[in-house]
This record gives sequence, C-alpha cells and structure tokens, in this order.
Amino acid sequence: MIVKIILAVPVVIAVLLILIGVFLHINRTRLGIQTVGIVTGISKLTKTHLKVKMDMESPIVKYTVKGQEYTCPSVKYQAEGITTYKKGQKINIRVSRRNPRVFAPVKSGGTAEIFLIFGGIFMIIAYIIMYIRYF
Repeated sequence: MIVKIILAVPVVIAVLLILIGVFLHINRTRLGIQTVGIVTGISKLTKTHLKVKMDMESPIVKYTVKGQEYTCPSVKYQAEGITTYKKGQKINIRVSRRNPRVFAPVKSGGTAEIFLIFGGIFMIIAYIIMYIRYF
C-alpha cells in the first residue's frame, strides 16, 4: 500500500507540471491587449553587466489601442543583432491594459510551456505503464 502511494508521487508532480504549463500559456496569450504595430525605428541602449558592455536594441513601434495612436519603444531590450526589425515592418505586440504606452513584442514560441505540459503527460503515461506491468 505504501509503495503505491510512493509511486503516486510522480503523478502529483506531473499534474503540477501540466498545471504550470497551462498557467504559463494562459499568462502569455491572454494578458494584455494583442494588436499589430508598425516599426518606425530602433531604440539603442548600452548596458553594462558584470563589467561587460552590451549594445541593446528595441523596436520603436506605432500602434493603435482603443482608438488612440501611440509611438514608443518596447520595454523589452535584446542584444543587438538577435532580432531583425526593419522600418515599416508589421509586428504583433502585447500592450499593457493598465498603461497603453507599455508593450512587448509577441514571441511566437512557448517552448517552456510545451516541455512542461508534455513532460507531465509523459510522466503520467510512464506511471500507468509501470503500474500495469508491475502491479
């Protein structure tokens, strides 16, 4: 009996992984107002981290939220050369509901969520196989 309870611990962990993955997915896709903006320029910033200077860049985007037009840089700066934003390019952005001047480009990924969800599912399937085979 105790062995079965101990073997059930991976199922609890798997359910937690799945729930965290679903929460991250909802958080990434539902929070903020999603819209399309047009890149009007690139904002540059030099940042020092552990005595190493890094050139950072962020797109300056023109977008409309609730009938009002905004033009401002993204709050997310990335190392120069990582992204290739071009003037006139349309990009998907997520705008803060509280402050429409705060936005971030929408990432197409969600790799962490996928690993968490499928890792949890894999753990449950592995538990079922072990339970059927050994008990």
